[in-house]
Amino acid sequence: MNKVSRFLKTFFLVDILRGLAVTRRFYFGRKITIQYPEEVQPSPERFKGILRLYKDENGKPLCIACKACQRACGTNCFDIEGVRDPETRTLRPVKYDWKLDRCTFCGLCVEACPTTPKSIRFSEEFRMATADKSRLLFHMEDMYLMGKDLQKFFQGESKT
Repeated sequence: MNKVSRFLKTFFLVDILRGLAVTRRFYFGRKITIQYPEEVQPSPERFKGILRLYKDENGKPLCIACKACQRACGTNCFDIEGVRDPETRTLRPVKYDWKLDRCTFCGLCVEACPTTPKSIRFSEEFRMATADKSRLLFHMEDMYLMGKDLQKFFQGESKT
């Protein structure tokens, strides 16, 4: 019986028909292709995009220039300098450089930040392509860029 069933499967091309059924199911099924530049798939909840600095509701930077992110970074991505504001007596950054080409996106800098809410966080921006290596050095004003302004920065265009 085993030889007969194997002969019938071979003669009637059962395995090929099963494969064609799978192909037909995917060909006529629901399409899942996303037209990338026009449509962008939402990023997962734990996605680590580019690092950004954030400001409070008054437009003041949340960063207190404590350099905790600089000390926590294993690849030495940060260069931070701060000065004490004479009227509020709080330390604020005057220089905040981040080297994207060195960053491993480990998240140690985000975890080390003592401010609440965190002054440095991962954004959902994932389009970080550039042909110019100098675009991979972010200064303090560049750390606040988002969306189209960030894309213009990577392309070397003006930020406005």
